[in-house]
Amino acid sequence: MSNTTYITEQDAANAAWEAGNEWVRTSDRHEMLDFLTENASPEFRDTMLTEMVNYMGDKDFAEFFNHLRRNWGILTPQELDHRMNS
Repeated sequence: MSNTTYITEQDAANAAWEAGNEWVRTSDRHEMLDFLTENASPEFRDTMLTEMVNYMGDKDFAEFFNHLRRNWGILTPQELDHRMNS
């Protein structure tokens, strides 16, 4: 590969990266999540929640967890124990 071809390919890759950055800046989280779920490999979809949790701080995750508890019936270990022993 010649140096000119490499520079042209690198320029195209850089332009695509910048276009992607613009898409991220102008898209909302729902659009980006839809894109991820439609285009990600099954292996990545299985680890996406872990990646999101690792990115969040403790307070953000506690709020997210409480949202899941209220809206999806997720139980805490204490609630599960109470349910199993009642």
